[in-house]
Amino acid sequence: MQDWSQIQGGLAIQHLRDLLAEGAIKQAGEQHLQPSSLDLTLSPEIYRLRGTLLPRRGESVRELLKDAVLFPTSLDHPLELFGIYLVRLDQTLALPPQIAAVTNNKSSSGRINLQTRLLVDGTARFDTVPSGYHGELWLEIIPKSFPVKLSPGERLNQMRFATADSRLTSHEHFALLDRSELLCDLNGNALKADMSLVDHDGIAMSVDLTSEDIVGYKCSPTACRVLDYARRDLDPLEFFEPIQRPKNRQYVLKQGDFYIFVTKEGLRVPGNYAVEMEAYDPSKGEFRSHYAGFFDPGFGHGLNGEVRGTPAVLEIFTHDSDFILRDGQPICKMTYSRLASPATTLYGDPRLASNYYKQQGPRLSKHFKN
Repeated sequence: MQDWSQIQGGLAIQHLRDLLAEGAIKQAGEQHLQPSSLDLTLSPEIYRLRGTLLPRRGESVRELLKDAVLFPTSLDHPLELFGIYLVRLDQTLALPPQIAAVTNNKSSSGRINLQTRLLVDGTARFDTVPSGYHGELWLEIIPKSFPVKLSPGERLNQMRFATADSRLTSHEHFALLDRSELLCDLNGNALKADMSLVDHDGIAMSVDLTSEDIVGYKCSPTACRVLDYARRDLDPLEFFEPIQRPKNRQYVLKQGDFYIFVTKEGLRVPGNYAVEMEAYDPSKGEFRSHYAGFFDPGFGHGLNGEVRGTPAVLEIFTHDSDFILRDGQPICKMTYSRLASPATTLYGDPRLASNYYKQQGPRLSKHFKN
């Protein structure tokens, strides 16, 4: 048995294997592991809800069902546009008292505007698993752009485990930026460490509206087409409208629409760190810049440092009003966290499904033909 009191920081894949072996994570195996995260899978148990809600202290998610459920349903049917669903996940937890966890969308679900949020017993916060949690895991799912057909076993969400908050401070981010070449330009040249790139305990990245002929994609909500999550050959033009490079280097985001853009800089994540993109920062504008904002060790870095940065894809919608997006404006913040020890398997390893390993430009999800 691992002595978890001696482990400090985020847990890498080798630690997750220990949790599997100890029975702290049940109904999961090697096929669910990423370099520093665990893929969660859908069970067949699903309910259509009257609205979104959270359990009170001491209250289980199952106890919520009597107040929240409109009707039980089945994954045989597509999830309705803007419908609110609650699905039990296959995995259950029996965590040691030192270990907590958080979750977020995987990239493929985020890029189709399929909102997912984790619920656990007795916790009045989404996407948060308290230290030492024992119990079931549930996922709230809301299609925000079009109906989505899912199947049991699909992986929409990922979980990260830690024994302590190991996020870097502003000064630590600057020092790491200086010595590890965290950001590169489109030619792979490292950007010089500058405090203007350090944004309140994170690294600032900006939006690119000039480097490609097609700088992004737009989707307006519609119930007229269904996205089958199991497909890998969908026509992107049936779901998204390409955004041509704007002549004035500006683009107006319309309230209610969903957009895919990309950062101007390439991100690099060394093997002893993981990165999270801050979801919403009102000081940068009334929009959300992503659903799936987690980057495993090795992203944009490669197995031996051979990748000279990979742009981060941005999943954007505005909250309250139209917003003028301008080329090069800061749009998101990347927060680096230390792992307790370097990951023994990195993003891009051929044994893993690293779908966005060398993505360039505003790439859509894996469900679409290139």
